[in-house]
Amino acid sequence: MKKIFTLIAAVAFAASASAQVLSFDTKYDKGAVPGSFTKGDLVLTVTDTDGKLAVDANTAYFGTSESYVSFDYRLKTGGKSSSKNNLTLTLPTDGTLKVYARTGSNSATDRNIVLTQNETELVNKILLESEATTITIEDATSPTGKVEKNVYPVITVEAKKGDVAITYPVNSVNIYAIELVGTSNGVSTILTPTVDGKTYNLAGVQVSENAKGLKIKNGKKFVK
Repeated sequence: MKKIFTLIAAVAFAASASAQVLSFDTKYDKGAVPGSFTKGDLVLTVTDTDGKLAVDANTAYFGTSESYVSFDYRLKTGGKSSSKNNLTLTLPTDGTLKVYARTGSNSATDRNIVLTQNETELVNKILLESEATTITIEDATSPTGKVEKNVYPVITVEAKKGDVAITYPVNSVNIYAIELVGTSNGVSTILTPTVDGKTYNLAGVQVSENAKGLKIKNGKKFVK
C-alpha cells in the first residue's frame, strides 16, 4: 500500500509542476558558441565579445548520493564575467531554478557563481570540489563492473518570471545544465515514450536506475 501511495503522490506532483532542462549536446570551439541556447521557453543568452566561451564533452553527476543526474557536455565560461563575457537566463514563469555548475579549476577555492534578478542577488555560491559526495555505479567497461563517481551539489533558488543575470566575478566556471521547475495550469506535456534502455526522471533527464523516486524506462513508469 505504501508503494501505491508513493506512486500516486508522485504522479499528482508531476501534474502540478512543469520542468524544463536546458543542457548542451554539441561541441563549440571558442568564438563559435551561438548567441543563445533554448529549451522550450527557457532561453540562455550568451554575451561573448572576446570569444572565450566554449562547449566541450565532459560528464559530471549532480544531486545527492541517493538521487542524481548526469550531463555529458558543459559550457565553459573561459574567464571571469564582464560586460564582454556573461550570461542572461530568461524565465518564462515563476518557479524553482536549479543550476548544475562546477568550478573551472579543481584546485580553486574562491570561484563563485552569482545569480541576480531585478538588482536583487538570488545566489552567490562558491563552487568547491570538496563539496562533492562519492557514489559507486555499475559500469560494464570497468574490470570490476563498478566505478566511483563524484556527485556535485545543485544550486537551487526561487526566481520570478523574467531575466536572471549569471555572472562569475572571480574566474571561469563550468555550467552543465539549467533547470526551471515552474507551476503550470495542471496540463502536462505528453511525451513520446523513449525505448532505449536508459532510465529518466519525470523531467526527461537521464538518471541512474538505482536513483530513488518515480522514473521512466522504455516508456514505462516505476518507483524505486
